[in-house]
Amino acid sequence: MSSLDAVGAMLVARLLDHLSVISVTGDEALLCSQIATEQAANGAQVIRHGNSLVLSRFDAADTRPLVLLVGHLDVVPPTEADRVPAVRHDVVIGRGSSDMKAGNVVALSLLDDVALMAACPYRVAVVLYAGEEGPADGNELAEVLMHEPWLATAELAVVLEPTDSLIQLGCLGGLHAELVFSGVAAHSARPWDGENAIFKAHELLSEFARDHTRQVMVDGISFTDVWSVTHAYSTGFGPGMSASPPVRNVIPDRFTLNVNFRFAPNRSLAEAETELRQRVAGRADVTIVDRAEPAPPKRDTPLVAKLIAVANTDVTGKQAWTDIARFAAVGVPGINFGPGLTTQAHQAGEYVPIAALVSAYQTLRQFLSDET
Repeated sequence: MSSLDAVGAMLVARLLDHLSVISVTGDEALLCSQIATEQAANGAQVIRHGNSLVLSRFDAADTRPLVLLVGHLDVVPPTEADRVPAVRHDVVIGRGSSDMKAGNVVALSLLDDVALMAACPYRVAVVLYAGEEGPADGNELAEVLMHEPWLATAELAVVLEPTDSLIQLGCLGGLHAELVFSGVAAHSARPWDGENAIFKAHELLSEFARDHTRQVMVDGISFTDVWSVTHAYSTGFGPGMSASPPVRNVIPDRFTLNVNFRFAPNRSLAEAETELRQRVAGRADVTIVDRAEPAPPKRDTPLVAKLIAVANTDVTGKQAWTDIARFAAVGVPGINFGPGLTTQAHQAGEYVPIAALVSAYQTLRQFLSDET
């Protein structure tokens, strides 16, 4: 067996084991405990917060620069097509294989290479956290960063989310806003007695239909601003309201749109909110109901530039939000780079190519070995 085949066999075996514990959001405890037990037995230092882990092999006197390998433990609910892990042809099938247990296995396999960790020019810590796929207030990465402030001294965080083995820098910020248009209720047989709130949204909806994307360059990386209308509902009907639809023969006096503005990391949340309000221009009442900071690309940061050179692959912007933004908020440059396929995330029969698993491992091993 060649060394490449041996690496592939090792990674596949670990991934099948990782996939065998289905860790749906909120149910990560068993997988977290299993990894913690294995890592402690292998001689790693284990720190646990909730169902999240920080794993390492260095002591407090170590002054090497710190690099973080980061992944989340939770997955979305499985389907019958991916509940039982399997190898078929050149892929590994299983819930979370691409998003993102393949990335976790790469990180853990590198950490378990004791000789690599000793010779590496960096201190390496693996951060595996719970709650990424669920509501933001259940994401434990924020708690981990709060309780372990030394993580904020890292010179690079590699988030091993699925990127099709490409380097994806930065991430979009996001706003969700409720736009409420007000009218006057009336009987639908005599609409002239009122003012239809739905009609008042027509002008702005038409503008969004004509103009809802914009290309933005940041540090030589292309991002796309996107304006999306994701919900629309009239009086008494919508999130948090009655499940019953409004009366069908009443002209609505209230119409609400949920607008999701995804914006490039060339401005702050406050600037994006101002831009949104200026675009609405007083035609509706605006309430911001969710906010997410963007992350800048940091393309010229030394370790970002080094990993780009080692990977020798395409470099794009992350056309989404990821937890790389949480690292940016504490001053840690980050890269999205993982073996998973973006098109397989949350798909029935989810899989990851074995070749991508091996490639990501080799790239990060070369980077950590300082072999440029």
